[in-house]
Amino acid sequence: MKQLGILAGLLCAGMAFTACESNDSDFNPVTDIETAQTVTFEGSYWNALIDAPQYYGSQLYGSDAKDYYWCDEATQLCGYMSNAWGGVYGFSEGGSAISNYIDENTDEVRSYDVQLSVPVKNGSNNFVVVYCDAGMKFADKKARVIKSMDIIGTTYFLSVAKNGNDYAKPLTSVGDFCNVEITGYNDQQVTGKLEIALAKDGGFLDKWYTTDMTALGAVDSLSFTMNGSDNQGGWLNTPAYFAIDNVVVKK
Repeated sequence: MKQLGILAGLLCAGMAFTACESNDSDFNPVTDIETAQTVTFEGSYWNALIDAPQYYGSQLYGSDAKDYYWCDEATQLCGYMSNAWGGVYGFSEGGSAISNYIDENTDEVRSYDVQLSVPVKNGSNNFVVVYCDAGMKFADKKARVIKSMDIIGTTYFLSVAKNGNDYAKPLTSVGDFCNVEITGYNDQQVTGKLEIALAKDGGFLDKWYTTDMTALGAVDSLSFTMNGSDNQGGWLNTPAYFAIDNVVVKK
C-alpha cells in the first residue's frame, strides 16, 4: 500500500467491518472448545513490550526498534515490525505493537501522540495495535485455524474518521468507508481474504467486535492492508490504525 509521509510517521489508509460466516466445517464449538487457546496478551512478558510514550518511545522508534517482536509461547503466534524502509523509522513503517492505553475522546481530532490508544477496554488490560501494512505469523511455521479475534478502531483512527483533519476527510456520508483486508497464507499460498469495516456510511467500529476468522482456513501467517474511500492519486489518507485482542487459535 502506498503511504503519505508526515513527520517520521505516515498516514496510511483505514479499514472496515463485515462479519463472515464460518466455512471451517472441522471446527465444532462444543467438542473443540477445549482444543482452542486464546491469546489475551496479558502478563509480565506482554507488559514489558508496552512502549512509553505512545509516540516516539524507545521500543518502537529507538535504535533497536526494527527488532521489536512478540511471540505467544502457547500458540506460537508472533507479531513484528514491517520494516518497509529497512527499519529506519520504526513503527512508522508499519507493524503490531502491544499496548494498554485507553483514551475515550474520539469526538475531537486527535493526533499520532495517542497512536496506541483505544476508546474502551475489552475486559482486560492489554491488546495489540496494528499500523499500516503489517503481518503476523506462527513462529514454528505450522498452519493453524484462527477461529476469531476481537477488533476495534483506535482513538486516533476514530477521531479522524469522525471529524477529519488536515490530511483526511471525515467519513460521515453515505458511500464513505475505511476497511482492513486480512489475507491468510499457508506455505506462501493465499488461503482466503476477509474485509472488516472500521467505518462505513457514517458508522464507526468504536466497540470491540468479534470477527470470525475461520473462512481463512488453516494459515501459517496473516497480512493486514488498508483501503478506503478517502484517497488521492492512490494515497490513502485516513490513519491506518486498528487494534486486536483475544485471538482464538485452534490447536
